[in-house]
Amino acid sequence: MKRLSQKLWPPGIRLQMVCWYTAVFTLVLLLAGAAFYHYVENALENSVDTSLQIQAHQIAAEIVAGHDTLTIHDATGALSGLSGSQPVDGPFTVQQDTFVRLLDAQGQVVRETPDSRILQIPSQSITQALQGQPWQGTINTITGQEVQFYSQAFTVQGKPLLVLQVGQSLETLHALLHQLVVLLLMVGALALLVCAISSFLLTRRTFTPVQHLMQTAQRIKAGDLRQRVPVPAAQDEIRALAVSLNDMLDALDQTMTRQRRFVADASHELRTPVAVIRNKTSIVLLQPQKRQEYITVLHEVNTEAERLGKLISDLLALARGDEGHAPFERESVRLDVLVEATAASLQPLAEERAVQLTVHAEQPVTLMGDEARLIQVVMNLLENALRYTNAGGQVSLTVQLGPDQVQVVVQDTGIGIAPEHLPHLFGRFYQVDPARNSTERGSHGLGLSIVAWIVQAHGGTIAVTSQPGQGSCFTVTLPLIPLAPTNESR
Repeated sequence: MKRLSQKLWPPGIRLQMVCWYTAVFTLVLLLAGAAFYHYVENALENSVDTSLQIQAHQIAAEIVAGHDTLTIHDATGALSGLSGSQPVDGPFTVQQDTFVRLLDAQGQVVRETPDSRILQIPSQSITQALQGQPWQGTINTITGQEVQFYSQAFTVQGKPLLVLQVGQSLETLHALLHQLVVLLLMVGALALLVCAISSFLLTRRTFTPVQHLMQTAQRIKAGDLRQRVPVPAAQDEIRALAVSLNDMLDALDQTMTRQRRFVADASHELRTPVAVIRNKTSIVLLQPQKRQEYITVLHEVNTEAERLGKLISDLLALARGDEGHAPFERESVRLDVLVEATAASLQPLAEERAVQLTVHAEQPVTLMGDEARLIQVVMNLLENALRYTNAGGQVSLTVQLGPDQVQVVVQDTGIGIAPEHLPHLFGRFYQVDPARNSTERGSHGLGLSIVAWIVQAHGGTIAVTSQPGQGSCFTVTLPLIPLAPTNESR
């Protein structure tokens, strides 16, 4: 029983929509039916009132006043049983369910239909009529049946001589209204059934694209990220949902592809120094060596270990950055001082490669950021510029201050970068010339990726322009306003 209740409640969206549609349609039917019933009831009651007034006027028109008598000419046949000219006190009958009473000026009954004796007639109907104002209302019989009643005076020369009262039973009207209620209930029930079935079929048709989305999601869940949900032709919310899901799947597929490539590249990069270390140590262990040869091998192993350690450190930093757990400080940093100090530390490398390194940072620049990470950015850009600039070339480092941002520009006259490599330059493990880079110390294709990550973490951007044989220009743009803490800061 508990499992059954859990399946039935809470209901699904389709069942909820069917219930809501049916409930709203039921309310509309009730309001429309009540309004229609009220209109028909008023129309029938007004029709009875009009009929009684017409009948009373017809009877009054056929009464002829003599010197001492009153005579009725039943020319219309409204009073059956009267023919020709008869005194008022003669016997007569009326139509079935119709009541007629004739009273004198003192309110005494002169003549009435036999059924009129069962009516509970208020005295106001007589007094008000004698005062010249017709009376109209609903009265009851002694058995509780309702009768619509009308009373007016018959006057001669302004003097009331008779009170003419006519009434009609409302049993026929009530029976008609009862049949109308039954008919409305039957039609309403049929309409509700049609509404429920139609709303169910409509919601089923409406949710067909959602079913397709669910089926595609199940296939994607199995691991096929190349699947895409079908996009309906209609410009509606389902189409917007499908487009959003496809965009999400594209991004997820690209992320998974990058992760697989990252793992493969990382495995390859880690395997290279390990293989070099094992190769050198294996050669030395094959046969005894001289002390100097051992020292040489240990130096080479230490160099590879340093390269391996730097690679692992960079991988760890990128992994923490992807998870948003990398520690970032937010402190005041003098960027001009930082740039000059970093360039000074690389001056020996510039002299070793016979490259002229110049720094232009005349204005003091202060921003909020992580000093160690910003040093890493400048260091990597300068090292790349010096590494790929031939002897006799130039590398310039410029700090350009703007109203709300600062630009750090590293420009060289080196070998440049081909246009097809520029879109991928900041990708992880991407190397323009892997064969040459493998001989460069510490080069494993992560430097520019780390630079881009640090710049983005500071709310900045990095751009590159280059021409083969003419050099390259890297421009880092950083905001000067204090940055709010992000999920990458502690």
